[in-house]
Amino acid sequence: MHKSISETDQNMVLREIWRFPVKGFAGERLEEINCIADSLLPHDREYALTTGHPATHDKLPEGWLPKRHFLQLLKEARLAGLEFRFDALRQTLSLHNKEQKIAIASAPADDRAPLSEALYQLMPDAFTSTPVLCRLDAGGYSDTPAPWISLGGTATLDAFAKLTRTDSAASRFRLNLIIETNTPFIEQSWAGRILKIGHVECEVIEPVGRCGAISVNPQTHHRERDYLPEMERAWGHTDLGMFARICNHGALKTGKAVSLKK
Repeated sequence: MHKSISETDQNMVLREIWRFPVKGFAGERLEEINCIADSLLPHDREYALTTGHPATHDKLPEGWLPKRHFLQLLKEARLAGLEFRFDALRQTLSLHNKEQKIAIASAPADDRAPLSEALYQLMPDAFTSTPVLCRLDAGGYSDTPAPWISLGGTATLDAFAKLTRTDSAASRFRLNLIIETNTPFIEQSWAGRILKIGHVECEVIEPVGRCGAISVNPQTHHRERDYLPEMERAWGHTDLGMFARICNHGALKTGKAVSLKK
């Protein structure tokens, strides 16, 4: 664990909320979201895009599958330039080019074949065959089968930026909640504690171990150097962020006060 961690910072607030409708792709920044106990954020990682391998397609009825079955940022940096947006009112998914700020394709959430075909036409070399944009009926295609969200502190993101001489971009780490903090890695000291965000309580579980996906710059969509050795040398670990379990129903809203429950 990182050294010099106090129990909590003063005047912490929820700065950012992110959800990622399709696993591996760029996310949506929200100002408010209604959450449900023991669940991911609504529509977070609800969908995932297969690699097109027939063996994966045969296993889809089993439910949650490990990330190796799906297209990942770790192996395909071009995903950082593509964004899915979920329209809850119209129940549609739309695919957008972030840099050109144009819509590539849109389809009903329950009829996603046009989106799969559009992605296959956009980068056929990324797939074994035509992929499937699949949906998980319960939960989401997060990195763990447990229904955990992820959170991290701004001071930790700033520490990474300073160490690696990169921009302090929360989107690099694909965390759901970004909390305004003053002490780097203070969130690691919250493991096993209850964090209150407004009226919502979250049980902080364990650190999020990082992989080479963080080398992809979310702004340029290019792969940079491997930052994991630098993290290991500086901090003795390659963790950034914490997994957490939502304990009760309620609304998360940016600007809300954050504290540890006594």
